[in-house]
Amino acid sequence: MLNSSVTNEKTATGLVLRLPDVAFTRSGIAFRPNDDVWDWTDGPFHLYIDFLRVKGRFAELREPLKSCLLVFAKGYSSSYVQNIFQSFQHFSVTRDPALPFSSISIAEVSNYAARLKAKEPWRIGYFNVLVQKWVSLGVPGVDAESAQYLSEKRKPGNEKGAAVRTQDPVHGPFSAAEYTALYRAVDAAYGAGEIPLWVAILTRLLFACGGRISQYAALKLVDLVSQQGKFVLRLPQVKNREVNSRVSFIEFDLSPQTGRLVQEFVDDVVSKGHSLDSPMFHESTVMAMGPERELRCSDDLFFGHCTGATLSRVFTSKLKAIAPSTERLGFETIPVATNRFRYTFGTRLVEEGASMNVVADRLGHIDLQNVKVYFEASPKIVESIDRAMDSLLAPLAMAFRGRLIDSEDDATHKGEPGSRIIDFRVSKAPVGSCGGQGLGCAFNKPVACYICFKFEPWLDGPHEKVLQRLTEERKRFANDKTLAQINDDALLAVQEVIAECAQVREQRSAGPAL
Repeated sequence: MLNSSVTNEKTATGLVLRLPDVAFTRSGIAFRPNDDVWDWTDGPFHLYIDFLRVKGRFAELREPLKSCLLVFAKGYSSSYVQNIFQSFQHFSVTRDPALPFSSISIAEVSNYAARLKAKEPWRIGYFNVLVQKWVSLGVPGVDAESAQYLSEKRKPGNEKGAAVRTQDPVHGPFSAAEYTALYRAVDAAYGAGEIPLWVAILTRLLFACGGRISQYAALKLVDLVSQQGKFVLRLPQVKNREVNSRVSFIEFDLSPQTGRLVQEFVDDVVSKGHSLDSPMFHESTVMAMGPERELRCSDDLFFGHCTGATLSRVFTSKLKAIAPSTERLGFETIPVATNRFRYTFGTRLVEEGASMNVVADRLGHIDLQNVKVYFEASPKIVESIDRAMDSLLAPLAMAFRGRLIDSEDDATHKGEPGSRIIDFRVSKAPVGSCGGQGLGCAFNKPVACYICFKFEPWLDGPHEKVLQRLTEERKRFANDKTLAQINDDALLAVQEVIAECAQVREQRSAGPAL
C-alpha cells in the first residue's frame, strides 16, 4: 500500500483526524487506514480504492472520507465499501469543477440529484448512506442539514428487476430457444476443443444453480458431494453477515450427467497433486498466463481463487466466441453475461410452479422483496416439461445433429479404437459410431452422443432400448425440474433418430419411386 505523505492531516476547520495505524476488516484482513491506497482481496472480491483520485476542490475531504469508509470496512463487505466510495467519486466528478466548494450542502446534494441520468437515481441511495455516516461521525465536510434533507427525500432504488420483468433480450433471462442453443453450443465447442472443460462445467453449474459469479469463484473441489450415484453441489453464500463467504452454503442436486462431468474434473485436478481444498476454478486454470500478481498469501482461505470479476471476464469472453445467434435480436449473437444465467434460473423456477419462498431460498435472498419480479414477468420462457416430452414435437426439436449411417462400414473411423458407442445397460450391440473417436470427450455416453454433431447412429442400433432406459431414468429424477429440459434434449434426440430410422426403412420397403 502507498503511505500518505501527511498522516492525520488537518482539515479546513482545524480539526485533527486521527485514524488508527492498523485496522481490520470484518473478515480479519489487516490494512492501514492512513494509506492513500486501500488494496486487499477478501474472498471472491478485490477492493481497490485510490484516495488520490479525490482531488481538486475535494482533496481536503480525503481524510474525513477515510474515517467514514473505515467504519464500513470494519463491518461490511468489501464490495459494499467499494460501492460507497464510488458514490462519492461519482458525486465529485460530475460536478462542475469551476464552481466554488466549501462543503456538501443541501444545494450540492440537490444539484447532484438533478444531474443524474434517467437510469441513475439509484445512486442517491449509496450517497445517502455515506452522508448519514459522515454526519453521525461528526467529521467535517458535510452539512448536517444535508443528511436531514436526504433522509426525507425519496430515494429510487436500482431497477435491477426491469430486465427480468420485460424479458429484455440483451440483459434479461435467456429464452427457451436461447437456453437450449447456448447449452448445445458449449457442448459442441468443448467436444471440438474450442473451449476448455472448466468453461463447460461453469456453464452447466450456472444453469443448474443460478448463483452469482462470486459464489462460483468461492467454490472449492470439496464442495461437490457424491454419494451412491447422486451429486450435490454446496454453493457458498457471498451475501451474508458472516465472517466470509464459506461459512454458509446452499445445496443443489445436480443431474447425473452434470454431476459425473464435474466429478471427473475434480478427480483429474486431485490426481495432479491438488487437495480437495483447492479452488474449483483455480486462477492458474482460468487465466492461461496466470495472474499478473499474487493477490493473496498462501495461508489465505481463498488462496488460488479467482476474484468474481476475473472469473466473469474470462468466462464471458470464452462464451462470446462460440455463442449462437438469436431470433430475438435479428439473428445477432446471443449477448452473454453471467447474471443472465441467474435471471434464467429464477424465471424457470417460477414457470415450474415454485413458490416465492422457494425461489428466494434457491437464489439466496433473505427476504421476498427481490424475487417478486420473477412473478411479474409476463410471457413464459419454457413450455411444461411434459409437453416437451410429446413425441409429436420430436421431429421439430432438431436435437439430433449427427449423421445417420447404415452400419459401421459407413463410419468415419471404421474399426478405430474408441469409435464404437455402446450402452451396456441395454445391449451389447453398438448404437453408433463417434466421428471424433471419443478423443478427449468427458461427456456421458451415449446420452450426450445423441445431441453431439459427431454422432453417427447405426440404422439397426438398439435406439428404442436407449429411449426406454432414459425415460425410466427421467421418472426417477422428476423432481429435478430445473434440469429436466437439459436431459430431455437427449430424449428428443433419440426420438428423432428412431423417427429417421423408421423413415429410411419405410422408403426402402416401398422400393424405388416410379
